[in-house]
Amino acid sequence: MSQLVDEAADALERRVFFDQLSARYEVLRADPDAWSEIEAERTGESVALRDRSS
Repeated sequence: MSQLVDEAADALERRVFFDQLSARYEVLRADPDAWSEIEAERTGESVALRDRSS
């Protein structure tokens, strides 16, 4: 029984985390300046993360 409660608590914690993450991304998407910064960061990181072994 305690394993079931632990698993349910873990699932709830994950759900709350991802709900909060999604809500924060919605706030960022609503702010054009903030979202453009995110996009610029992603572009810069994608260049740095390319696999150069091929």
